[in-house]
Amino acid sequence: MTQWLAQIGIGVVAGLAIGLFVGRSIPGALPRASDRSERWQREERERHSRDAILSALAHAARILFGAEGNDQVMPKALQVLGEAVGADRVYVFENHRDPETGELLASQRYEWCRPGIRALIDEPGMQGMSYDRLIPNWRDRFLAREPVVGLVEEMPPLERELLEPQEVLSILIVPVFLDGEFWGLIGFDDCSSRRHWEQAEINALRIAAGTIGGAIRSMRADEELRHLVSTDSLTGLSSRRAFLERGRAMFEEASRGSNGLALMIMDLDQFKAVNDQYGHPAGDEALVAFARICRGVLRDDDLIGRTGGEEFGVLLPDTGSEQAGRLAEKLREAVDSTPVQTSAGDLTLSVSIGAAVSTPGMQALNELFKRADDALYAAKRGGRNRIEVADQPE
Repeated sequence: MTQWLAQIGIGVVAGLAIGLFVGRSIPGALPRASDRSERWQREERERHSRDAILSALAHAARILFGAEGNDQVMPKALQVLGEAVGADRVYVFENHRDPETGELLASQRYEWCRPGIRALIDEPGMQGMSYDRLIPNWRDRFLAREPVVGLVEEMPPLERELLEPQEVLSILIVPVFLDGEFWGLIGFDDCSSRRHWEQAEINALRIAAGTIGGAIRSMRADEELRHLVSTDSLTGLSSRRAFLERGRAMFEEASRGSNGLALMIMDLDQFKAVNDQYGHPAGDEALVAFARICRGVLRDDDLIGRTGGEEFGVLLPDTGSEQAGRLAEKLREAVDSTPVQTSAGDLTLSVSIGAAVSTPGMQALNELFKRADDALYAAKRGGRNRIEVADQPE
């Protein structure tokens, strides 16, 4: 074997490797010199194109996997790939099911376009596209992990009807699989030339599809983890940690401006008795109902979080003492007048609320919490089911 390798030369072995990559077999007969030269030039072009794509893919992977779940970097990664491959438009579609019919649909999630190329992501036709109603044979190819590639002018009428209005001359679409499931697509449009995609490019972009899929999986996992950390699992409100983190940022913003930041601390009255009488499952249902009532009263910019067992906080930007008092009373009345249905029967809740507003002299959010907590204690001491607003310091 060693002597045979020496006889044919290492260049032929390299040619075999290139041939395997680009999906061609090597004929047994020796070609003519002119044929060898032409083939060598073609393989050199393909190798250069392949290496450029793989280098760009490594760059794109660094962008994606270093983004800590921020999917806003996806267009930048698509730009790196698009420029390396010479595409005019690169995009990612995600599959999903019609909630009523179960039909497989695809919606565009990300896009990069070369300057001067029309963006399509915001066009209505790019959302909820039906594989069955548009181009059924594409779905079959994608499920078989095969790409769609070619000149648009040579495609059947159905494909041309879809692609010609998008000014696409040549196209390559590669399926993306996550954990063995057909997740979506990554596509490359050439809108300026009738391009013939090389097999080396197709193979390299198949690798890119796998990398994009892995990055999306990682970003989704990060999103789920952040959601778990920042959201109270029972009520769906902000967790204590997320509430305090966002609260410090809101306090700093209010300190730089002239408008106040109001804080309400709310505590459900005698909630231990609810758990004792109706049971903890009913108590949990009551907490969920209370959160729902609060959402119905609060403004879009207000931040509400569960800060303890039956204690909740609300941060109200651009809010003074009088307005905070009115909103606190509106919340108290809504809770007091709304019967809560639980699996153990209907029950009635009441809430005590303490409110305070930031002042120019305050140095930290803790000071605002202390004033609101003192006001809550006064409301409890005054008989519960009432509100107290801390006096503004002279």
